[in-house]
Amino acid sequence: MAKGMGAVIGMLLTLVFILVGFFGPWYSFSSGIFSLDIGLTSGIGQSGLETGVLDVTFYMAILAMVFAILGFIGVLGAAFNFGNIGTMKKMGGAFGLLTFIFGIIAVFYFYANTTSGTILGVSAGVGWGWYMFLIGAILAIISSGMIKKIPATK
Repeated sequence: MAKGMGAVIGMLLTLVFILVGFFGPWYSFSSGIFSLDIGLTSGIGQSGLETGVLDVTFYMAILAMVFAILGFIGVLGAAFNFGNIGTMKKMGGAFGLLTFIFGIIAVFYFYANTTSGTILGVSAGVGWGWYMFLIGAILAIISSGMIKKIPATK
């Protein structure tokens, strides 16, 4: 069990970063007078961003969250000897990899289809939720690699 704790903690952090990042602002406008943050779950109608970009990013992010939850269940099962350990390791690793893939697709698709910079004193760019989601996706692939350290026997 002790050898699997790194993977468990890593997948737990993955889940936390992805959930917090999902509900945080992915796009931010600011100037000396006002500030506006736009997340995937709010501001779609008023944002001025193309709604297709937010929709595709939203669905990719939802898939990444579902895969992160399933990966966490797999890692927990392998680390704490629930069910077949080999199957749980494969489940945790596969869903961790899928979390990474869909998380990276969501993050970079959003980044590639939005503008950033400063125009007439108003700066725009990705918000802290975007960065949290990116960190969560990277933690998913690291945690998936740590699953190999879990012993294959009870």
